[in-house]
Amino acid sequence: MEFMSDMLGGGDSGRPSLFEIVAQHKMGELLEPALQHVTSVYAHRYPRYLVRLLNWHEEAYAALMLLVERHYLRNYGASFTEHFYGMKRVRTRRIGGNDGMTPGDMWRSLVFLVGLPLIKSRLDQRYERASGGEAARLLGGAFARADNEPRAEADAGAEELAGVRQRLHAVWYAAERAFRRYYPHANCMYHLATALYYVAYMFDRTDYNSPWLHLLGLQVRRLSAADYRAMDARGPATSGLAAPANGTALRATRNMVARLLAGGLDALKALLPLSIFFYRFLEWWYRSDFHKRVQQAPAPEPPKPPKPHPDGVEVPEDQALCPLCRNPRTNPAMAPSGYVFCYPCIYRHLDDTGTCPVTLIRAQPDSIRKLYADA
Repeated sequence: MEFMSDMLGGGDSGRPSLFEIVAQHKMGELLEPALQHVTSVYAHRYPRYLVRLLNWHEEAYAALMLLVERHYLRNYGASFTEHFYGMKRVRTRRIGGNDGMTPGDMWRSLVFLVGLPLIKSRLDQRYERASGGEAARLLGGAFARADNEPRAEADAGAEELAGVRQRLHAVWYAAERAFRRYYPHANCMYHLATALYYVAYMFDRTDYNSPWLHLLGLQVRRLSAADYRAMDARGPATSGLAAPANGTALRATRNMVARLLAGGLDALKALLPLSIFFYRFLEWWYRSDFHKRVQQAPAPEPPKPPKPHPDGVEVPEDQALCPLCRNPRTNPAMAPSGYVFCYPCIYRHLDDTGTCPVTLIRAQPDSIRKLYADA
């Protein structure tokens, strides 16, 4: 399916389309909020254990992705999302005829795959706090955060502050003002550079789909049939924790943990689409009528009619007859006991005796219910 974009032209079949590039970037951007949502749900159930993890979610996610990205860069020469879409990273300048990534390329890639998103996320949060949020940017005025300009009467005990501390406070205030003023422009340039590289890559003006790959001197290419054969011949992925066996139990345990870790990280390729499918299924299930029908309790059985009292009037075998006048019912009406009579008959009887003529259950005329037949 990944070669469909090249069917109509004679372009390079190993060059990924822009749609594949954007898809793998969007997939990477969706992983963190999805994991944060799952963590927040369980943090409400187990706050004692998971609240701290939720408070430091960005750092915990960065540590997890450092482990995952290092595994995929080391074994497959691509990030997790790039390998998921059947792509790899190659060097623009070959070394000894080999375009594979070096250990230095791997660590520099980790800086841009893990470190840069973490720094960007923290800077965004810092700007939100410093600027006052969306309300201040849209409405300003009372919603904008006031400048904490250093003054002699600003802080308690300011008279005892040393001159060095006051100067540091002034420097911090100036840096915060500069950050609030210039960070939106830097953020705009960040996204503008990414968009320009997308446009240039779409029109074959560059072989790099992002400025960071350009700085690293790496390109993203599709995995070829030779790459898949090489991965099959190499066997299962390995972990950096593995070491040559020396016959000791400690080394054997270490290698076993390394194999389990590598196998678990490799399983993410299959677990991710399954989890997405399962999540979509649960979302459909809880929004559909099937879930509501299952949750609804079954309708209870109607109560059994009360038995006729021995001292009451006899119920005729023909159910179309009124038990009081023994004639076909006209203007049928039902007593609280469930038996049906002519309306004039049951009204007069209840008005006189206050009991059902069949069961002798206490009833009043205002409890009579008229019955209507469909036309």
